[in-house]
Amino acid sequence: MSAIEVLLGHKATGNDAYKAKDYAAACAAYGKAVADVPLLDDDDDDDDGPLRPKKEDLDAELLKQAAIVLCNRAACYMALNKPILALADAQRAAGYDGSNWKAHWRTGVSLMMMQPRLERSEQAIAAFERTLACPTLPESEQTNAKEALNRAKYRLEQGKDALDMPDMANCVIS
Repeated sequence: MSAIEVLLGHKATGNDAYKAKDYAAACAAYGKAVADVPLLDDDDDDDDGPLRPKKEDLDAELLKQAAIVLCNRAACYMALNKPILALADAQRAAGYDGSNWKAHWRTGVSLMMMQPRLERSEQAIAAFERTLACPTLPESEQTNAKEALNRAKYRLEQGKDALDMPDMANCVIS
């Protein structure tokens, strides 16, 4: 069996568990699916760390399917209220297939699930902008993506407005 066939078998098991709302079992199946997909070399440093393949050296279909599985697992983690794990999977999926709109969407959604912070809101805005820029984004989802982008922008502005101004009473201009 090829690596893609193994991955697709685990993906089907995960999809069945997801449909049954057994998110833990779905996460486990999706985890088996991506266990053999190598982490990409995403850094140009030539340190003495483990050698990782470059994206262009891996089978494009394997990367595409791995991105789908990671997006699916991110959805499970979000259903289990584990946004940090969802974020990690969504970002890894985007690294495998940057044209997968769900990878960017789930990156933004997982960031919005976390405790509000300015940098998270900024990252969510960027993720939703990448979602809207994806040529694979269905027209039926464009409104959702625009609304999510607006919510992230609103949260960023509210966060900035909530910042207290520093006490300037002791500042002396000479």
